[in-house]
Amino acid sequence: MLKSRSLIEDAREIWNAGVQAVDAARLVRDFVDINEHSVQLGGQTIELATCRRLIVVGFGKASGAMAVGLEQRLGAETLRKLNAVGRINVPDDRVLDSNFFTIAGCRPGAVNLPTDRVLDATDEILELVRTAGPDDVVVCLISGGGSALLEKPVDSIGLSELRATTEFLSAAGASIYQLNAVRRELSQVKGGGLARQCNAQMVSLVISDVIGDDLSVIASGPTCLSVDDSSAREVLLQFDPLRDALPQTVWNVVDCSAPQVMKGGCGATVSNFVIGNIVTAMLASRTRAIELGYQVELATPLGDEGEAGTVGRSVAIEIAQASLGSDRKCLISGGETTVSLSKNPGRGGRNQHLVLSAINSLLSFQLDSSSDYCLLSGGTDGEDGNVPVAGGWVDADWINQHDEVQNQELVSHAEHALKACRSFDFLDGQSLIFEAAATNTNVCDLRILLSR
Repeated sequence: MLKSRSLIEDAREIWNAGVQAVDAARLVRDFVDINEHSVQLGGQTIELATCRRLIVVGFGKASGAMAVGLEQRLGAETLRKLNAVGRINVPDDRVLDSNFFTIAGCRPGAVNLPTDRVLDATDEILELVRTAGPDDVVVCLISGGGSALLEKPVDSIGLSELRATTEFLSAAGASIYQLNAVRRELSQVKGGGLARQCNAQMVSLVISDVIGDDLSVIASGPTCLSVDDSSAREVLLQFDPLRDALPQTVWNVVDCSAPQVMKGGCGATVSNFVIGNIVTAMLASRTRAIELGYQVELATPLGDEGEAGTVGRSVAIEIAQASLGSDRKCLISGGETTVSLSKNPGRGGRNQHLVLSAINSLLSFQLDSSSDYCLLSGGTDGEDGNVPVAGGWVDADWINQHDEVQNQELVSHAEHALKACRSFDFLDGQSLIFEAAATNTNVCDLRILLSR
């Protein structure tokens, strides 16, 4: 037992090293440079003597921590010189204290949908951005989860129709690329809409939760002025081919294919900088794994990973192949899978679903009982689906402790839980849930596979 517990302990340590490397406050502190005359944001300079006002706006699961990092890096004296003011929209469980910026909860935790509070808070952000003049600088702090924390629907649809569309597409297994293509079409602030309201220099610091760091997809691209939304109609036709599942008003907007644009400024000079992503986390995890004595392989994410169940089966095959060797091996992978929900889904999330799918296959493989391995999969934001946990895990000891009859019963239970989308109930009942403290970041999912 001690041997396998050591593996899962190593996996947790390797996972934590990756998450710590993309801590939002740390990323901002490392990116921003300051001297007695100016503040450097990538290639952009804020001159302390000539900047009339620094306006900071933010939205996303990590944006509150990003604001704190900016405050720590600049310091009170500089922020006072810049007449700093700001509004940051975060989930209710991500509210942090700030002396210069209003960091406010706008939606419940683990409910990735806009609320009336989000609409009101978005109006406050728009008011700040619209008041910015040529001598001001607007800094946008953007992270994953921002799509549900900055929202102003087009005039012809309401919040309930917007939420219904998002819920329908998510339940049907739409990827983040597909989902956000539709979100952009239905919103006045996404797809560059926020930037078009500004007449000042705008600098966006972005923590990416999207493979490939497509700025039009991260938080649905509110500061990305070059966006092609031609795919929104194709997405709706794929998931609602009979045009009877989604509100007709939504179809009317997408059929029109002429996004509604708010009247306002259009003189913003926009610079977007991605300051952290899943690759940042994976590289830090690799460093820690090497320190622990593992031979490390990185499975660099390339795009949409597909269904969690399919990926879970592939991971189980990786485990079976790794068990044939004798080296201490570590496979680090990252990305974001999808789950097509059943009619009455229970509790769970994509990481839990992936681990349960791997368990279901491992129980059938009948691997050599001397094989030693573990799998840990968790959301770097510390959340997974509709339960407040990061994900799940499994190791060789748990698989090997069951006899053949128990295996058959567990396979049956696992298959039922997978079909019913109740991965949490199965994993929680077996003490295989992975919980993580508040991570203050969000860069997709991070998976650690160890074997020896």
